[in-house]
Amino acid sequence: MNRLVFYFAFALGTFASSCFLYSIVIFCQTLDAVKGFSGIVFFFLFLPFPIFFLYTGYLLDHYSKKWVVVSFQFFLFFASFLLGGLTGVFQTYPFLLLPLAFVNGIGMTTVLPGRMAILREVMESHRLVFHTIAGNLLLIFAFGMSPLAVGWFREGRGYSSLFLVLAGFHFLSMLAFTLLRDSNSKEKIKSLGAYDKTASFPSLTSNLKTILDFLKTDPVSRQVMYMTILSMLALGPIQVILPKYVRTELGLGELARGTVLVFLGPGLFLGGILTILFHHVERKGLILLIVFSLSSLFFLGFVPFGKASATSLFLFCFGVSGGVLSSLLPAILQKRTDDGIRGRVLSLYTVCFQFTPAVSGFLAALLADTIGSQLTFGILGGIFLFFALISFLQYKELRQS
Repeated sequence: MNRLVFYFAFALGTFASSCFLYSIVIFCQTLDAVKGFSGIVFFFLFLPFPIFFLYTGYLLDHYSKKWVVVSFQFFLFFASFLLGGLTGVFQTYPFLLLPLAFVNGIGMTTVLPGRMAILREVMESHRLVFHTIAGNLLLIFAFGMSPLAVGWFREGRGYSSLFLVLAGFHFLSMLAFTLLRDSNSKEKIKSLGAYDKTASFPSLTSNLKTILDFLKTDPVSRQVMYMTILSMLALGPIQVILPKYVRTELGLGELARGTVLVFLGPGLFLGGILTILFHHVERKGLILLIVFSLSSLFFLGFVPFGKASATSLFLFCFGVSGGVLSSLLPAILQKRTDDGIRGRVLSLYTVCFQFTPAVSGFLAALLADTIGSQLTFGILGGIFLFFALISFLQYKELRQS
């Protein structure tokens, strides 16, 4: 029962978050603000990650994970509820979206790694890798299906109703998380210092040093972090530029646009399924490097053909490779980190996983507004392919792991 409650809360909260990210981007593209405004808002959504991630990771390591997650998911609920209730105000004053996006980002800094960290509380240790991949499969499926779900909902309804529904999903997810039973006893948590009233909260530099010391001694984990950054660079342009390209240059409506973009979802799902089926295969690091190279080639095929079918095909192929990458990366880290540092390491992973697309999406939006979507995708695709080849040659420890 505990597992079912976890997966229900995880799936509903993840789906709401994914739909919110896609919705706020296309909402911003309807506003008359400044060049690259959707990219700026997208950047603010993830700006809190490098600011708060070490402290939120510490909270996950030293306090009840479910209550930490519930507390920070309230920020996600509040942002969706506020945007849904005051849609007209944000349309009139679009720059108010920047602090709202930042508030939503504060919640994501802890909720995203927290949901994965809770796995240790509700699953057997020998099944941790499997359930990490399964949880990540839900995450990437929700992300991939969000354009279709939002496009379908938007056909006959406004943005206000959309954001209020997402707020309701977050509320149900929070409620479900409160029903989880903590498997850790108070004694175990106390041994970590959670109930020690005299224990001082560690400084930012102390937390950072702890993580860096671990990464220095474990080159495979360090290279997994590098791979996370490199593989997530492509996600920003896909989230920010591609919806606009499909709408303006392919001339498709809301539902048709969602139908084109949704092919990323089945690809991600298939990639996750393949990872589950073959998660016992050795040399996972080598698989990561090969699949990353393939994903860079698929990225180059999004726009040069100028056809919706071609965009969907390459999105599907990119999704398969992305599903494998985003499933193996956290699974390797889960397996290689101890309980006392897992929350902070996963928080750093989440920063790499989430903040990298924010930066690349922001820069890609500015570039696309200057030179156009097609040329932007061509330049970025070439850069990603170059990084993939260099990584394959340089990351010897990961390649042999």
